[in-house]
Amino acid sequence: MTQRPSALTVLFFSLTLCLGVVLLLNALFSYYDYSSALRLARSKNPEAEVKIREHKINDIALRKVRFTLNMPEAKEVYVVANFSLWEAHKIKLEKGENGVFSDLIVLPQGEYKYYFEVDGRPVADPSNTDSEEYNGKTVSLRTVI
Repeated sequence: MTQRPSALTVLFFSLTLCLGVVLLLNALFSYYDYSSALRLARSKNPEAEVKIREHKINDIALRKVRFTLNMPEAKEVYVVANFSLWEAHKIKLEKGENGVFSDLIVLPQGEYKYYFEVDGRPVADPSNTDSEEYNGKTVSLRTVI
């Protein structure tokens, strides 16, 4: 003898199935709206798809930014910045043969505050004259364009 599912189980599975159908229809209609807009734009301008893609890419432009500190006597140097949640995720710089610490960091366009942590002590970037006081420390300012 098989046991029949309870009314609550049937209701749960029915609601789950309905939710799945709603989500699927929502995704299909969203795609349809996008493809309709693209077809309309393409009928007026054959290069519309390329322009739409370029616009999306340009909205989140990323740049390679080099952080460098010439301090041959230092053992460890980190970049501590607002783009890395300050001390939570400081970025270690690699020491080159000539004693110059450096690293290339990919950042979106914006304005950033940072300082170097040299053997545990904060140091503002000596090659950057644009600085301000922030949380009791002198921090350097850099704009990524």
